Amino acid sequence: MKKILAIALSLIMVLGLVACGGTDEGTKAAEGTTAAAESQSADAQGSEAADNTDGAPAVTSTDKVTMIWSHNAAETTAGHQAALKFKEAMEKYSNGNITVTIYPNGQMGTVPENDQALREGTIQISSGTTGGLVDPSLSYFDCPNLVDSNEQAKAMMEHDTDLYKYTQEKYEALGLRMLSIVPGGFRETSSNKEIRSFEDLKGLKIRTLENPIALEYWKDWGCTPTPVAFQDLYLALQQGMVEAQENAYDTIVASALYEQQKYIVNTHHVIMWAGMYMNDAFYKSLPADYQELLNWVVLNVYEPFLYEQSIKANEAALQTMKDAGLEVIDFTAEDYQKMREAAKPAYDLIAQTVGEEAMNLIYAAQEAANK
Repeated sequence: MKKILAIALSLIMVLGLVACGGTDEGTKAAEGTTAAAESQSADAQGSEAADNTDGAPAVTSTDKVTMIWSHNAAETTAGHQAALKFKEAMEKYSNGNITVTIYPNGQMGTVPENDQALREGTIQISSGTTGGLVDPSLSYFDCPNLVDSNEQAKAMMEHDTDLYKYTQEKYEALGLRMLSIVPGGFRETSSNKEIRSFEDLKGLKIRTLENPIALEYWKDWGCTPTPVAFQDLYLALQQGMVEAQENAYDTIVASALYEQQKYIVNTHHVIMWAGMYMNDAFYKSLPADYQELLNWVVLNVYEPFLYEQSIKANEAALQTMKDAGLEVIDFTAEDYQKMREAAKPAYDLIAQTVGEEAMNLIYAAQEAANK
């Protein structure tokens, strides 16, 4: 509208100058006014476009692309909500040319089934934890008591770190593109036995993952680790088959496991790493501007949201358990150090599994994060 008004005004000025015997200079001045108005309008439109994209890279491709994302988290979790944020941004900034369809709650299969479908390209995106359960070469993510905060864990896996780049290469060898790894809080211990120090772990009958490294470090701490299928865990706690279990706060609450427990013990033994992965062949088939957009959305939309919401979800879950009457017990820095020293056999097993290079990168990242 501003452009139309500017042109109309210029025409009126030109006609007025001609009627009054205006010179060529007058006509040129009027043309200049019109050009300036057009330039201002274009600048305004460009400014508005920049504001609308929020800094997202420009997309010129018009290829229609569909991405299917399958995961096993509940719709209420931070992981699923972050997936929705990714979907919204990708569809918006691709001008509707990219469509993301999300299937939560294991609708398309179990974790191993999703993993297989992702490698085969039946689905394009999946998300979940990383570590030895994905592939033994990634067992360095299972190192116990590496860090004592989410902030330190996040610093270890920033995109520009050697550890992150090394992990990307490991995933590419599996036919996958690692798009993101974000710490989602610690695995903590819930128990019916009162545990106030490292020494009190001795003899604890605890349900844990059927993972050789997890089984090893719980044994190193004097416990009796007992693998139980997650869907049977509530009943196992209720019937006393096991007296403790270990998971992130929000998982403990979402599965109502706290209803069968008296204590929450902050053992901080392993970080829950939330990974996002894409079929590598599919990623490489995307136009370059779609790849750039995808990487930008992950880094600027998906990751910050997931990191913040995971912390909030765990804080809310902890409060829920406190309100339900569970006592929260904090371990000391000395307890964590004892856990790490006692877990040396587990570290040796990890080193045998992943090799010296991976362990050196883990230790270097740990040292940098602790500064």
